[in-house]
Amino acid sequence: MCEIWNTMFGITCGAIGYLLVTFVFQPILRYRDVKLQVFSDLIFFANVINADGLNEEMTKRSWARVEANRRHAADLKAANQYLPSAYRWYLNWRHERPDEAAAIMMELSNTSERTAAREQMKMLRAELKFAPEK
Repeated sequence: MCEIWNTMFGITCGAIGYLLVTFVFQPILRYRDVKLQVFSDLIFFANVINADGLNEEMTKRSWARVEANRRHAADLKAANQYLPSAYRWYLNWRHERPDEAAAIMMELSNTSERTAAREQMKMLRAELKFAPEK
C-alpha cells in the first residue's frame, strides 16, 4: 500500500513540476531571451540607421537592422502574451512595458533619421529597463 502512495506522490510531483516549467519558467526565460536579443541588436546595429550613401555592406546591415527590429517586436509581443499573470504584474510594478517597447521597435524599424532613431532607442531602453546609454 505504501508503494502505491509513493508512486502517486512521485507522479503528482512530476506533473506539477512539468506544468510549472512549461507554463511559468519557460515563458519567463523566453521573454528574457528576446529582451536580451533586442538589447544586443541595438548595440550591433547602432551605426546603420540610414542606408543612403553607404557602401553595399552597410546597406545590407541597414536592411538587416530593419528586419531584426520587426522580428524582435513580434517576438516581444508574442512572449509577453504567454507570461504568467504574476510576472506581468511584476513587470508592471517595475514600469517595464513590453507591448510599448514592441510598438517603439516597429517605429524604429521605419526610421531613417539618426536623431529620431536615437530618441526611439532611448525610449526603448526606458520601456525595457535597460541601463541608460552613456
